[in-house]
Amino acid sequence: MSPYGTTLDDSPPKIGPTSDERLAAAIAHGGTFFAWTLAPLLVYLLKRSDSKYVEAQALQALLWSLAGTLLAAATCGLAIPFFMVFHGIATWKALEGEHYEYPLVGDLARTLLARR
Repeated sequence: MSPYGTTLDDSPPKIGPTSDERLAAAIAHGGTFFAWTLAPLLVYLLKRSDSKYVEAQALQALLWSLAGTLLAAATCGLAIPFFMVFHGIATWKALEGEHYEYPLVGDLARTLLARR
């Protein structure tokens, strides 16, 4: 028992994504290293009805990949490393159970999800 009258086990449970949700979001983000737009698209289509967290993360990863595709085409591929850095950061954040928002497309994803 602590001096404050509670035990360490009395702490409230952590509220956040489950381990399955974190894994699905990490696959959406990190899968882009192997299957550029296909990984987030598949996660979005298969898991969007299961979890709002996964839906939001997968949609952002998909939109970021599509934006990367357009810029990579315009720069003959030079923009790809820039976009992959953000996918790497997002993968790490998803594994930690944190919400990650990509620049520019985060607002678009939020708007699209609000319309559903």
